[in-house]
Amino acid sequence: MFNDFAKYPISIYNSLIRWLISFIVPFAFTAYYPASYFLQEKNGLFNIGGLILISFVFFVISLKLWDRGLNAYESAGS
Repeated sequence: MFNDFAKYPISIYNSLIRWLISFIVPFAFTAYYPASYFLQEKNGLFNIGGLILISFVFFVISLKLWDRGLNAYESAGS
């Protein structure tokens, strides 16, 4: 259901949905921004830089969550 957002260009959505699928749930970075870089070449710096920045942010968040999970883990065996 949510993957449908990645099938269509983000320009058809209103600004709130566009922001959500770009930064909160980054569906737009999987298909739209890479394709628009090669097809339109406008905002190319944002596309590459934004992709790297968002990827780094999600990587750091996932590392923090992983460490929190490891610290909370308690083995059930002896």
